[in-house]
Amino acid sequence: MIKQPLKLILYIVPLLILLLTSQTKAGVTGKVSGIVLDAKFGEPIVGATVRILGSNIATQTDMDGEYFIINVPSGKYDVSVTSVGFETVTKLDVRVLVDLTTPVDFEIKVKTIDIGANVEVFAQNPIIQKDLTASKVIFTSDQLQQLPNIITVQSVLTNYPSVVIGRDEDLHVRGGRSGQVSYYFDGFSIQDPFVANSGIRIMPNALEELSLTSGGYTAEYGEALSGVVSAVTREGGSEYKGTVKMYEGMTHSYNVNSGEWSDLNRNGNKSASLLLSGPIPMLNNKTDHFSFAGEYLNAPTSLPNNGIASYTGTAKFSIQPTPKIRLISNLTYYKAGGEVYDHRDVNGVSYSMNLDGLPSFKKEAYLIGLSGNYHLNEKVIISTRFNHFYTMTKTAPEHLFNTYWKDWEGYSEDSNGVYNGTIDDNNYRGNVDYTNPMELIGFTTGNDYDPTFRLRESKYNALHMSIVNQANKNHQLKAGFEYRTYDIKWDFKQFYNSQPYGEKYDSKPIYLSMFLQDKIEYDFYVFNIGLRYDYRNDDIKYRFLSSPDDTSSVYKQAESVSNISPRFGVSFPISDISVMHFNYGIYYQVPRFTYMYTNLEGDTQSGFPLLGNPNLKPERTTSYEVGLNHLLSENLRIDVTAYQKDIVDLVTTRLLPSNKATSAVVTTFLNEDYGAAKGIDVQIEKLPGKGLLNASISYGYMIANGNGSSAYDPYYSFLTSTIDTIAPVSEFPLDFDQRHTLTAVLDFRVPAKYKAQMFGLQFPTNWGVGFVGNYGSGLPYTITDRNGNRIGERNSGRLPANYTVDMKFIKHFNVGKNNYKLSFFFEVDNLFDKRNIIDVYTNTGRPDYDGRGPTATITSGMTQEEIDYANSVNRYNRLYDKDPTNYSRPRTLRTGLEFNF
Repeated sequence: MIKQPLKLILYIVPLLILLLTSQTKAGVTGKVSGIVLDAKFGEPIVGATVRILGSNIATQTDMDGEYFIINVPSGKYDVSVTSVGFETVTKLDVRVLVDLTTPVDFEIKVKTIDIGANVEVFAQNPIIQKDLTASKVIFTSDQLQQLPNIITVQSVLTNYPSVVIGRDEDLHVRGGRSGQVSYYFDGFSIQDPFVANSGIRIMPNALEELSLTSGGYTAEYGEALSGVVSAVTREGGSEYKGTVKMYEGMTHSYNVNSGEWSDLNRNGNKSASLLLSGPIPMLNNKTDHFSFAGEYLNAPTSLPNNGIASYTGTAKFSIQPTPKIRLISNLTYYKAGGEVYDHRDVNGVSYSMNLDGLPSFKKEAYLIGLSGNYHLNEKVIISTRFNHFYTMTKTAPEHLFNTYWKDWEGYSEDSNGVYNGTIDDNNYRGNVDYTNPMELIGFTTGNDYDPTFRLRESKYNALHMSIVNQANKNHQLKAGFEYRTYDIKWDFKQFYNSQPYGEKYDSKPIYLSMFLQDKIEYDFYVFNIGLRYDYRNDDIKYRFLSSPDDTSSVYKQAESVSNISPRFGVSFPISDISVMHFNYGIYYQVPRFTYMYTNLEGDTQSGFPLLGNPNLKPERTTSYEVGLNHLLSENLRIDVTAYQKDIVDLVTTRLLPSNKATSAVVTTFLNEDYGAAKGIDVQIEKLPGKGLLNASISYGYMIANGNGSSAYDPYYSFLTSTIDTIAPVSEFPLDFDQRHTLTAVLDFRVPAKYKAQMFGLQFPTNWGVGFVGNYGSGLPYTITDRNGNRIGERNSGRLPANYTVDMKFIKHFNVGKNNYKLSFFFEVDNLFDKRNIIDVYTNTGRPDYDGRGPTATITSGMTQEEIDYANSVNRYNRLYDKDPTNYSRPRTLRTGLEFNF
């Protein structure tokens, strides 16, 4: 038994922290509701106790026999009902989903003889989720264990229609640009504001639920134009459970000296992970729980000098010092390092023959989250939350990684502080030996390295307070606010020419948001109505330039910005087997910090100057959606959704206006791009049932048009093209306009107790195999001549269509009498080793030939030395043209063991 003073400390210290400080948290809980009836007469039973077993969560039915339980963490539960004079009934494996209502109805019989029996039945989770007013795909822990290729969250989400992986390898949802998806981990925002992506690794095998909401998210969620990704880790329970998992991988490695991929080989791809959960020792095993997940991952790819090694750990502690107070703490840490392969950089320089010259990177991130819930009564919950999030990424040459750029060899400044060193001359093709075939073609040699240094750091503290009031069985009101303070730092230097570009800044912007929403639930309709307010104050000054020739030193304070966004969604049944939904919403997202804070000093003397704009407005999406969820048969369901999105105030680059023809070309960021996306998603699913086979097929048709795919598109056009010197004025297909996507999932599972014979022998049991196939039509690209000038309309060319098939086989072995389980698994990404073309040279339309490099012709009368030189020129020209990043990754195999206890 724990000593009373120690127990008080364990309870009081977290509570004091929560009361003094708190942060942003999206939904991580759901709701259970239903009715309890007399099985014989169909009459409601008043005062029956409904309890979630393994916890102290319980409630009683009202005068109509109805009940509800709010704030239930995502997961699987056993739910029981007891009433004097009636049998106790328990429904097993009730699945609770985030922000949704799980209906659990009971019919109980009068107890005739008191033998203490407990009737147990497996719950029938809802086939059609009637309160879902948005487009939301949910992957539960059971599904994540069965899917192949779930090393990253991104690989899981690509199984959803209208999710596109662009040529930039970023996620695009329903025609949105990269960086328009917000990421939440256990309800806390983990967004890196510089790149608008997840700033920390999410381990899929540690999750209880992973979801993507691509349309119709409620007022509680902000900072997202295209979608919200929510990852919720597993909760601990009253019993100790754990998983140990290890695997090793193989792939086809690319050889830069031959331009070919090898046979399958072990390339060091391996992982080890541990999951552990259960009651906190010496505390109440029904209410005080913990969960932990740790992972080591070494993930080199098929490309040389390209991969990442990482360590990730996450822990969650939940204690309940009193029946009305629950305290939860989250701690996640991530550290990674690796190398980045780039066949050619933006200037056409290749390090393929000088891999040591490519940059290395390191990442570090951690999340500290504290939350407390006070149950005023069974209808009202007051929450206060705090979190601190830090993320850092550093990129630099490997041999200079721990040296600041001012201390690099060759760096010097004149008496005015202007760079006059030799870094660019000595390292970035400053002294090209044209007698060397490699250097003639474009390869670097010797000790050359990519002279780029980049460091970005972001941390924020946030306080979030909210109140949930289940006013009655039909209305759930929720209101809250969040106050967030950032501390960001950026340090960048690039020595590509004699006027190196660089900048260094820090800022402490402030964000405030408030929301109010009402979830109205009746048998014949469900409404989600909400309103959100967002405020931003960048707390920074910048040098204002009216033209490229402006030499004044006028500094302006960045203006504060605020927005109001309404949200509305409704679902309503049109029959017993059909539910329709409609939603409308306006969504805002703050531009990336790199767009706002670049070059705040207004330096126009560096090469190709680009000015940031702290006064950028939030980008805005107006979205409409209508959908139908229909049961075609007892075990076959179809879901059809049509959507329309209008996206305005997108960030782009434009020339700073000038009245002089001789003025320098200076560009700046402005809110002048726009886009529109419309499409239809169709999914047909064979529902889990008594059979061994489950399957689904999803199809998405989408049109994504606009006048800019990226904020930097015009910037590079102004510099490289003699045709596209002004911004586009008409719409064209965006870079991620993938018209057709198709995903098929096939899963065959034989349970341990399955009895059947084949050829007179017992059919093998306790195993499964799953396949996931993905097809995507070709992405667009702009056709150019050999000088980079556009031919025809923008994005009038199309890449070939692509497809992949992934597979996972798993065999389980029961160990001992304690339900321990040892599993062997074998999975293959890109089963058929399809080398899809994912990018091409725009002047030839080919992935392996750009038509620009010098070629040598061998003629009679040439000496052997001249012939050898000509052959070398042609060989290196072929290797220079064959860019392995223009192809999808080859077949990758992973074999491993998993032990569950």
